[in-house]
Amino acid sequence: MVLNPSHITRLREVRNGFAIFGIGSAQDRRYGLIDRNGEIVVDARFRYADFHRSDRQGTDLRYVKFQPEDSDSSYHLFDTQTGAWIRIGSGRRPEPIPGHDGLFLTFRQGLAGIADNDGRQIVPEIYGAIFRIGERFLVQDPRTGKFGIRTSEGETAVPCILAFDRIACDAGKVLARQVGEWFYVDDCGERMANRPVIALPNNVLGVNLYDNRICYYIPRREKLRGLDDRACGMLDAVGTELLPPIWFVINRLNGKYFSVGDAETFFCGLTDSDGHTIIPADAGIYTWIPIKGNENLLIFGADRDGSNLNYGMVRIGPDREVQETLPARFVYPH
Repeated sequence: MVLNPSHITRLREVRNGFAIFGIGSAQDRRYGLIDRNGEIVVDARFRYADFHRSDRQGTDLRYVKFQPEDSDSSYHLFDTQTGAWIRIGSGRRPEPIPGHDGLFLTFRQGLAGIADNDGRQIVPEIYGAIFRIGERFLVQDPRTGKFGIRTSEGETAVPCILAFDRIACDAGKVLARQVGEWFYVDDCGERMANRPVIALPNNVLGVNLYDNRICYYIPRREKLRGLDDRACGMLDAVGTELLPPIWFVINRLNGKYFSVGDAETFFCGLTDSDGHTIIPADAGIYTWIPIKGNENLLIFGADRDGSNLNYGMVRIGPDREVQETLPARFVYPH
């Protein structure tokens, strides 16, 4: 059935040929989903709806999350690619697993497992945490803190005997610390002999792995503007410094670019994945937003009146030249 446009009281988001629409007043508004032709795909019977961001950059918007009530942490997932509901109980908060189409993390009483889109439990909900490692999964025993490995079919490949102090994971890669050394681990739980030990500072507070880039945090000598007293730097996959630890945050936008935040101004500069500055942090940009499908196009947000941002768009050329394709005069990026 085609939705009558006069019945729509709010449009939340338009993504991938679908739009979340609302019917009714703000107090009792209910949300559903329509396609590009205005056909109702999901009836407006949910109190809240939003596109579910399935990756760290927030660009994978295949699924729509529907919540029955505002105060309810449970939700249902609708797959816009297949046009079907994910048949996992809403109270188990399914999370799509990148790189494993049709598999979802599920949660019960604070413990994690894995189920498929038909609701069949592949890995029981008995683990404190689950991460991708190659084509398999690194699982953590919540009682001992030790790690094991299970296959995507649910078989135990390595029992929970791996004693890592700390790990960092991304896109199936795992960097682990054991007895003060950081090293890469393969999907059998073994140290990768063809990868070097990564020399991280002894006082490292945290590590984020972004494919072949390593961002790390160390204590900062002084606390600035009420921020955490930490400083962030970046290394390449073998431990060569690309960005010194002078930033309060480093975020990967896509495979090519990172945003770097200045603790004194809150401005965010733009660098490439080798640490070369493209737009300095004093250029007055507060945020960068990647665009799926074109890594060289980026949305930026600049100050408008002290509380809101104006948004524009830039294109990065092959020699790191910057072209402003849309000026910063738009209220909301979409």
